[in-house]
Amino acid sequence: MIYYLLTDEEWQRRRDEPVVASPGPDGFVHCCDERQLVAVREKYFPGDVPVLALSIDPTRLERETRYEPGSSGGPERFAHVYGDVRRADVIGVAAVPGN
Repeated sequence: MIYYLLTDEEWQRRRDEPVVASPGPDGFVHCCDERQLVAVREKYFPGDVPVLALSIDPTRLERETRYEPGSSGGPERFAHVYGDVRRADVIGVAAVPGN
């Protein structure tokens, strides 16, 4: 399972749209695995903002998923989806607690 993080507010706007995430300037959608959820949440979202994790089964995606180094250049690898993440790809939604 991989996860795409977004604010609750963003999810409320996108939840009924056919595409919930599209590649950014890097050419892919940034995702993470379960053990990376808290660190990604803490790095990219303020602690008081409600954040959700969209659960995605990468084996069901029609787009390529690669596990590549993150922006820090360290050895840790993150899931990158090379194409849109569709609403139909989302199999679960859960809150990710902040500090």
